Amino acid sequence: MDEQKLPLEMTNVLTTSHFVYLCTTDLTNQPHITPMFFVFDEKTNNFYVMTFSESKKMKNIHNNPKISLTIDIRDAVNPFNNRGVMIQGKATVHFALDSLSALNDKTLMLVYANFKKKYPVLQKEQSTAGDEYKKFSESLLRITPDRMIYWRGPKFIRINFNKQD
Repeated sequence: MDEQKLPLEMTNVLTTSHFVYLCTTDLTNQPHITPMFFVFDEKTNNFYVMTFSESKKMKNIHNNPKISLTIDIRDAVNPFNNRGVMIQGKATVHFALDSLSALNDKTLMLVYANFKKKYPVLQKEQSTAGDEYKKFSESLLRITPDRMIYWRGPKFIRINFNKQD
């Protein structure tokens, strides 16, 4: 994927939001959607999520790596102020984590550091939330977008990374 600079309004949604909805499909094409913590890499436009190796989403990704993500910010008073980004792309099981702190790949170390910076609860050694998250963080998924669609109310911006589109 060629690195492409995203519009500022799109980047703001991707860098300030705390949850992404990850959608995979099973062998019968039944969708499976999960809210997750995520990190967005502005340099490569890749997304990263951590998950349990035996989860439904991992089983689905092993069978079909095509995924969709949605990140949105909602305005309950004026829905025309709603904004978000829908991402379509491919997930790669980038690394099986034996220990979240024992990474030896510089890129992965930076991704993990960014998770801890974005979600301070993961930094606390005695944190119940941190302990629970570690149980479900055995694998790191890298999501490489083929396309992104940004919306604010009725306004849409589409960006294709795949030259075949």
